[in-house]
Amino acid sequence: MESMNSKFKVGDPVVVARENPTGNPRTPRYIRGKRGVVGLVHGVLENIRDHRGIHNPLYTVRFDLSEVSICHDQDSIWVDVHEEWLSAIQPEERN
Repeated sequence: MESMNSKFKVGDPVVVARENPTGNPRTPRYIRGKRGVVGLVHGVLENIRDHRGIHNPLYTVRFDLSEVSICHDQDSIWVDVHEEWLSAIQPEERN
């Protein structure tokens, strides 16, 4: 589901912030500062169990396993990340 309120779309390369003291603290430490690719756009969700009201758009981001560990395998992991943790990777930063 591509949301019109979402900053990113499927296929966009992104990097996860290293720290986000004012945002959602639930982003796993092992993906902070790592590069990935948006795989799914969930958009803005209402989650009354964890948040009061509407929270920032949510994405599922794919990370190559070699990006988040010392493993040289070809596998990947998929992690849900809120938009405030993500920044676009510019073309010159992709390598």
